[in-house]
Amino acid sequence: MEKRTQSRATRNSSAESTDKSIRAAAVKAIAKYGFKAANLRDIAKDVGIRAPSLYNYISSKEQLLYELIKEPLNSMLTEYRALVREVDDPSEKLRIFLQVHLNFHLHSKDDVFIGNMELRNLSPSHYRTIIGLREEFAQTLYDIIQEGVDRSVFNTAQPRVISLTMLGMLSGVCNWYRSSGAMSPREMIEFYTDLIFSMLGAAPASAGAKPKPARKRPAS
Repeated sequence: MEKRTQSRATRNSSAESTDKSIRAAAVKAIAKYGFKAANLRDIAKDVGIRAPSLYNYISSKEQLLYELIKEPLNSMLTEYRALVREVDDPSEKLRIFLQVHLNFHLHSKDDVFIGNMELRNLSPSHYRTIIGLREEFAQTLYDIIQEGVDRSVFNTAQPRVISLTMLGMLSGVCNWYRSSGAMSPREMIEFYTDLIFSMLGAAPASAGAKPKPARKRPAS
């Protein structure tokens, strides 16, 4: 019985590893060639399996794209909610939101690119789900800012407008940031935290101290 349980666990672990490899290969292919030009046969080859075996892990190419776009949104929302479960201070909630959002956008540029450029290739129902998740994410930031305004922690006459402005600014970092530049991802998060809090007329949360002076890095 124990051997049977171990064998099942090994198979599950192997399937999970293959699933992650398929997703990573799909992100690379779609970011490079676009959804329509990306070839499932090439994705399977990159993973080291036969093309027909892909359908043990995915139901269709469009479903794969949907999962690639949906998963990061769900993960960010889940991570944020777990981190603020016992947090009452809107300043700390904002600091955590910025960290979660920027961590993804600084380290997963291909995923962000796919999420922005390939929405048009989703089915109508999948498209609506993704838009709903994006609106939920935007609403989360708005709620933080509105709470801070209501409690006189933040100062802005337009919480909705400034929250949307901030989202555009935060998401845009992946278009120009280079790890070989003057600031590390950690320093960039600290810099943005300081900037966002300044926009709201508030000092950064205690955990989000001002960033250290940027150090010049050699080009990669």
